[in-house]
Order: sequence, then structure tokens, then C-alpha cells
Amino acid sequence: MRYQSGEEVTPLKQSFGSIMAAVDRDERPVEVAAKAVALARLSGGDVELFHCDSERAYARQHQYDPRAAARARETCLDESRRFLDSLWHSLNVKDVKASMSVACESPLYAGIVHAVERDHPDLVVRGTGSAHRNRRAVGGDSAAGLDANDWELVRACPSPLLLTHGRVWKSHPLIAAAVDLSAAEAPELTRTILRTAAAVAQSAGGDLEIVHASLFDPAQPQEEASRRAALLERTQDAGVEAAAIHLIRGEPAVVLPDFAQRRDFDLIVLGALTHRKALTALVGTLTGKLIETLDCDCLLVKPVRGSRAA
Repeated sequence: MRYQSGEEVTPLKQSFGSIMAAVDRDERPVEVAAKAVALARLSGGDVELFHCDSERAYARQHQYDPRAAARARETCLDESRRFLDSLWHSLNVKDVKASMSVACESPLYAGIVHAVERDHPDLVVRGTGSAHRNRRAVGGDSAAGLDANDWELVRACPSPLLLTHGRVWKSHPLIAAAVDLSAAEAPELTRTILRTAAAVAQSAGGDLEIVHASLFDPAQPQEEASRRAALLERTQDAGVEAAAIHLIRGEPAVVLPDFAQRRDFDLIVLGALTHRKALTALVGTLTGKLIETLDCDCLLVKPVRGSRAA
């Protein structure tokens, strides 16, 4: 897969040279860490295992003895280090370089974001699907398959965020780039989605397909052709080629999950909804529907400004 100008697509190893696996004790940590390792093997990158014990941190907020609070924090961090060390040894990985970091901070999403801001990973891998993850730290309930911490992480994470249910990719994976042609989606974000998806497909030895769903107006018979032309233009502008481009008729939050399920995508790359400022605006969106409905991975990206590569 190449840029249509003849320039090679940016290799995944330049995009995801460092991968942070943000794991929980009760959130399938082995599957999340294994996903990070698999991506590191594709990219030639390194893995950082990160664990934040937000439950202990929440309890520490009510500890008014400074010395007792300090001892509790050190105990929390020591136990988290032992947890990560045991997790890594259980994977028995010899060909990927790994580091470990821990935090004792509440709410959980803030601990992850602060670690990302400190270590600047190129990708954060996070598990989804638990019905009993800690929610009280931000006072929210589960919505669209994600709890409040997840939604806040989607909003605030400065690095691309891969949400996984743990499913192993096929040997020849099918990667989808979900593109929004509305005025709310900035051109920089569309380019980032397309180039990131192309780089992943190339590095994984798979195929890239581009998907756009819309409620086409039956009174405007040229609208679908116009959308296809716009999609081709944006694809050319991003400099990527795709095995297929799909225009799907219908409400995106309804038809796109069904289409993606039938296509059996391994990964869907889509925007992290940076134009939606409020947490409540995210609930029930297309992103949430996809994460709730599909068992494939979702990679959420934000615009890369001033750069040709995703």
C-alpha cells in the first residue's frame, strides 16, 4: 500500500514506537497486555505496562493522618508493581522490550492521562467490556458500553487510544477507516484517520477499507454520488489507497455496526469526537454504538496538525 504520489505510507513503527497498556486487576489484563505486545511486534516498538490503583487512591482521600496516608500510598504502589511484574512474567515475552509504571490516583482516567502526559506513548491500549469497573470516582454510570472513566479518557487522552475486547486479529486483518463527511469533522482528523488506518493495514499485512454511512436524501438523487466523490477526494488528499470504499445508506449509528459486523473487521479507526465538548454529548454516539456492538478493536485518533503522517 502506497501514497498515490508514490511515497511510502508512514510505517507503523514510526507511529506506534511506544505502546502503553493501561491494565486493571479485574479488566482482562492479560488480553490487554497481549494486544499491546502484538502491536509492538508489528511496529518494532516497546511496551509500557501501566496500572493505576484508583480504588486505593479514593480510600486515601479520607485518610487524614499524613504519615498513614503516605504509608498507604507506598503500599499501594508496591502491590501494583508486583501485580505488573507477575502479569509480564505470565506472558513469557522475550522479543519485546517492556517497562512498568504505577500510580495511586483517583479518578482513574486522570491517572492514565497523567501517565500519558509524562511518558508520551504513541498509543494507549485499554480494555473494554466490564460491567463492574470503578465508576464512583467520577460519579457516572455505564453508557454505550463505556463507563464514565472511559468516556473521560476518550475525551482527554492526548495519544491515540485503542479500545479492545481482546479478540486476536486474523492473520490477514481487515482494517476499516470510518470517515465522517460532515462539517463537524475537521479535514486534519479525516487525514489522520485514513493515514493511521493505512499504516496499520500495511504493517499488519492486511487490507484497508473506507466506510461512510449517511441518511441520503431520496429527493436529492445526486447526493450519494456527491458523497462518493468527496470521499474519493479526501482519500486522495490523505495519499492512501484502499481495497474498497463503502457508502452505506441509513442512520450511521444503526447501519454501520451491522455492516462492520458482517464485514468482520479486526480494527476500526475513527475520530475521538474532539468537536464534542461535553461528556453527555458523547453518550449514544456512533463511537459508543460501535464499541458496544462490535467485538473488534476501535482505535480513536485526534487530528495531527502540521504533519503529513498519522
